[in-house]
Amino acid sequence: MAATHQFSESNGAGETVTDGISNANFGNNDSPNLNTTTYPITRGNASFEKYHRSKFSGTFTEISNIKFWKSAGAYVTGESCKAAFDVAYAQPSQTPNADSDVPVAEPGTHNVHAADGSDTIVAPGYTKYWRLQLQTTDSTPAGAVNTKTFTLQYDEV
Repeated sequence: MAATHQFSESNGAGETVTDGISNANFGNNDSPNLNTTTYPITRGNASFEKYHRSKFSGTFTEISNIKFWKSAGAYVTGESCKAAFDVAYAQPSQTPNADSDVPVAEPGTHNVHAADGSDTIVAPGYTKYWRLQLQTTDSTPAGAVNTKTFTLQYDEV
């Protein structure tokens, strides 16, 4: 048998967890599975932060070497996507954060850890959080931005 993976998103002041999200769209609302037409980001502003983590279930011996990066999709002028890894959950904010840019190539080493801080997951459960935020400037063109692909890769034993 193999591990089952789901992306999870946490939202709100009291942390509501949604496992198995259908998209990671950024918008001007703190909720999972956003429709960007309903919750657009006005240029010059930032999205609400997204607190994501992976949930593993099923039967496995070990999950390790967990890496996250942007693998496809070009940024438009003035657009960036910020990320911080192994963060604690906090109520998402629309205030631009000072996190680093999301890696745009596969990292040389893992950047996501197990919930207990170790390098491996040995029983069903979650990873630590990674926080994402889309930021724009006044020079970002109005309208929809390009679609991006984020990749999460891991080794399973």
